[in-house]
Amino acid sequence: MAADFPIRTGIFTFGLPVFALLQLINGVVHDGSVVYIGLFGALAVAFSVILTQYQVAAYRKEKLTGRLTENE
Repeated sequence: MAADFPIRTGIFTFGLPVFALLQLINGVVHDGSVVYIGLFGALAVAFSVILTQYQVAAYRKEKLTGRLTENE
């Protein structure tokens, strides 16, 4: 999937965790609630994992159905 869709894969796999890290840094610099920012970061990383798993499953399904229709 990374070879066929590098931008989508990069955003879903690395973009959300990097955004969560930047939010954590922003919260620490501006004296925000580290607990809430940490929870937000954990949720963003969990969402990134689930979203990436979904995209991989959808990609595999498309590849599989593409192969099946080509053989008929």
